Amino acid sequence: MSTLGIGIIGGGYWGEKLLRVFGSLQGVRVRAVCDADPKRRAIVEGDVRFVSGTTELLCCDDVDTVLVATPPSTHYALAREVLVAGKHCWVEKPLAMRAVEAHELVGAARQRGLTLFVDETFLYDPLLQQAKRWIDAGRLGRVYHLSFERLGMGRIRRDSNVWWNSAPHDLSILRYLVPADVEGVHMDAFPYLQSGIADMTVTTVRLAGGVSAHIYLSWLSPLKVASIVVVGSKGMLHYEGRFGKRALQFFDYTVAEPASVQDNVVPIPNFAAIETIAGGAEEPLALAAEAFVASIRSGVPAPSAGEYSQRVVELLEAGDQSAARRQ
Repeated sequence: MSTLGIGIIGGGYWGEKLLRVFGSLQGVRVRAVCDADPKRRAIVEGDVRFVSGTTELLCCDDVDTVLVATPPSTHYALAREVLVAGKHCWVEKPLAMRAVEAHELVGAARQRGLTLFVDETFLYDPLLQQAKRWIDAGRLGRVYHLSFERLGMGRIRRDSNVWWNSAPHDLSILRYLVPADVEGVHMDAFPYLQSGIADMTVTTVRLAGGVSAHIYLSWLSPLKVASIVVVGSKGMLHYEGRFGKRALQFFDYTVAEPASVQDNVVPIPNFAAIETIAGGAEEPLALAAEAFVASIRSGVPAPSAGEYSQRVVELLEAGDQSAARRQ
């Protein structure tokens, strides 16, 4: 099939990663990088062009696919511009800052027969996909609870809070692992460093069937954590998502009836980690890029296609509304 011509909007921290990853894919060629800051020119080399405006990029005949790697507040406007120009679009998370905007982007892509893809990178980690298979196969039994922690020092944003920057990862994973209807979202937001911009959030999500989820996010932590625990009636799993330390564990456990009504402790006769899978050398971002290209060529939506990711924006918005009611 013909080579896909890639344009990248945003030559910063993440744009540079995308330039590297897409530059190494077969059947793909990065044609141009767009950034208003001329200092970003240093990231391009060879025959990759550097342009300063999106209009110039979108007019390039050799660019049919555009990656949007800019701050979250700009995603909607830029993705809309890309789709209106008739080009496939990759958007860094979140897809948009309002649910109505996410729905509009999905409609625009569908109307034009274009692929709209959101970089919810963890969905392409083979370990998380294995966790999904365990859950779907009933290895954990009935799912009770999911716990998410994403903590660290920085990168502290000034245009959006930790919820909108970090929660898209965990909400997309929650939607992927347990695609049940959401019955309620309760969030407490804590802005310590900047007025009105939360750097810590604690959120509870209630799902149909009695499933609960807890999401703890912080830009102010001495520990760097990116972990998930799923608790079921027959087993539990722990996923460590930090790159370079990725691992998946399965825990078997048994809860027994007390020996008598006088016993004050429920016996746990069995609890052990019986399987551990270490992360391989594969890079989830590269796997996400491959999935994006495959989706363009096949027309089959990927796990983080816009039509699925719009649900994440709905949950993000629900969290904001919940926190606002208690201010």
